[in-house]
Amino acid sequence: MSKIALVATSTSSLDYLDVNDPNLSIIRMKILMGDDTYNDFTDITAQEFYTRLRNEKTLVPSSSMPAIGEVFEELERLENAGYNEAIITTISSQLSGTYEMCLLVQKQYEGKMKVHVFDTRNAAISEGFLALEALKMIDEGKTSTEIIEYLTKLRINRKQYFMVDNLRLFVANGRLSGASGFVGSMFKIKPILEVNDDGKIVSFEKVRTQKKSLARMVELIIDDLRNVKNFVVTFDASDNVEGLEFVISEIEKEFPGFKYYDAPITPVVGCHTGVGTVGIAYFDLDV
Repeated sequence: MSKIALVATSTSSLDYLDVNDPNLSIIRMKILMGDDTYNDFTDITAQEFYTRLRNEKTLVPSSSMPAIGEVFEELERLENAGYNEAIITTISSQLSGTYEMCLLVQKQYEGKMKVHVFDTRNAAISEGFLALEALKMIDEGKTSTEIIEYLTKLRINRKQYFMVDNLRLFVANGRLSGASGFVGSMFKIKPILEVNDDGKIVSFEKVRTQKKSLARMVELIIDDLRNVKNFVVTFDASDNVEGLEFVISEIEKEFPGFKYYDAPITPVVGCHTGVGTVGIAYFDLDV
């Protein structure tokens, strides 16, 4: 039986969960602030990053992919550890060039280990959930083909929304499609954005206050979940504890004891969302 490793990118937020699986490794995205470069999580955590954003109002951080040499080194390490295959799960290819870079690594890798690259079409903990599902299937002895086939169905069998408290960094870093309708009033609204089936961030609805925006996202999710039998919900936030607690508690009222994951939005993603974002997604597991 083939021994399979799961290689996730740090944007998956898995560093903030209690994941102790020997088959998991994480490659680090980079955060650039001024002349300094940081490895996601190992050099700067989410809380440290958002504290700095709150204190430096004009700071415009940016992000970059993992160094290609680091990916090669990780694959070599895994092969030396006895793995026959590696599945790399990446942040949406619509949000980063990491997927394309990993495809290049796949083509150029000269080792004997078989490498698969999978575009999750998601980000943050929703991306992480797909990685967790892959890990579970590896532990169950599933083949790489079975895992990738399942993830391909699951990655779009979901809805994902998030409220952005301030669009400043989204606009500055060019990560919002169709932003023109928001830019003129971006300091006055708390828009709901959506990650569509292609993994692209698009505008969904304009809302005037954070409270109404969070309540509207909850309403959208609950309305859908009433028709879904088997689901998991993921929550993420960029230093907005009150907002995160509100959306979890509201869905808990409707679905007591429901299964969910929550984690901070990593600094790499936070370079674009800024402070105050809250995201909700659900996955229909009956694929």
